[in-house]
Amino acid sequence: MSLLNQTARYLLLTALVIALVGSVGFYVLIHRTIQREVDEILTSQLEQTSQRLKQQLPGARLLSDGDDNPHIERITGRLPAHLGFIYVSAPDPLDRTNMVSIRQLRSTVEADGQTYLVTVSQPYYEFDELSRIMSAGVIFGFLLLMALSVLVGLGLARRLWRPFYGTIDQLRDFRLDTGVEPKFPDSRIREFSLLSRSLSELTQKIRQQFSLQKQFTENASHELQTPLAVASAELDFLLQSEQLTETDHAHLQRATDALIRLSQLNRSLLLLTQVENDQFSTDEMLNLSALLNQYVDEYEPFFQHKHLVITRVIAPDVSLRMNRQLASVLLTNLLKNASRHGTSGGFVRIELVTDTLTIQNTGNPLPFADNQLFNRFVKDPARPDSTGLGLALVKQICDRYGLPLTYQYDSERYVHSFQIKLLH
Repeated sequence: MSLLNQTARYLLLTALVIALVGSVGFYVLIHRTIQREVDEILTSQLEQTSQRLKQQLPGARLLSDGDDNPHIERITGRLPAHLGFIYVSAPDPLDRTNMVSIRQLRSTVEADGQTYLVTVSQPYYEFDELSRIMSAGVIFGFLLLMALSVLVGLGLARRLWRPFYGTIDQLRDFRLDTGVEPKFPDSRIREFSLLSRSLSELTQKIRQQFSLQKQFTENASHELQTPLAVASAELDFLLQSEQLTETDHAHLQRATDALIRLSQLNRSLLLLTQVENDQFSTDEMLNLSALLNQYVDEYEPFFQHKHLVITRVIAPDVSLRMNRQLASVLLTNLLKNASRHGTSGGFVRIELVTDTLTIQNTGNPLPFADNQLFNRFVKDPARPDSTGLGLALVKQICDRYGLPLTYQYDSERYVHSFQIKLLH
């Protein structure tokens, strides 16, 4: 989830909580304000009625309006239990079938040696309706302002973070093997401006170090190949001498084999370094089916030499975008591994479908843990001629293109299985 989406999510959740709490708070505030105003009116009416009771002549009739409001009655016994502000329900004067809410204030008044119960009433349904209307209007306005605030906030956040996403785009497109310097966007925001300058300096240093490392590996590889080739040629010349004893010939042959392994090791290490440094930047859409058939044909004599039965199940026109040289290294190393470690008289099965490449071969169990199979220089002690880098190269190439590589061994059938998921 992007930073803006996460920010929007938090803003919306926060705004929702604030809106809910604010709406309830506004409703309660408006309701209590109106109720307090009604209570003040009732209190004023009660005080006026109390003054009139105290000022009337003895024996006069009890004061009351035509609608019996205030309602005054003389108390001769115990005082009533419910005094103060209360809500009661009464029939609507316009529609007797409908009950409406009425706010009442009940209190006792002492006048002329008598105790009176005074009840003043105020119909509350109109105020209740006014409260709902005002609450709805205020809450709607509040929610509208909250929504506008969130939208404006998100718009401002998107604009403020634009230089940051521009920097991310530049970093995504940055490649060490090209001479194009990334142009990080300028910003009036100090932190983003500092980030752009720091990244610009960092990429320049990385490019310089990469250039030096690349130059060193290329020069080292080239300079090593020349003396290796000279030494190999000289040893071949000595091996052809008729004056060598059998012991001398054996020593020279071992030295020749060691030089061959050293040359292979040099090429493999150079290739690993190039893959790690992402120097194979030219990708193209390859016909993996045709390429695999070509290399299987080339390795078929090696399979036949070990009496391995080859089974091909290669779907036509399976394509994959990757570097042609790396695809060749990937396929040849897997086939070389199957031919080199396959047991004589066993089988090799090569299967390619739309989304999976599987290569199986019979063989003895690994002399080391399965999780070490793709590590560098991990090899079978029984095969000292191996460099231990072939499967490490396969793993490195798969990781470069995000292709999941898995290995399984069937101990009952003695079958090694390598599977690569082809993500198109």
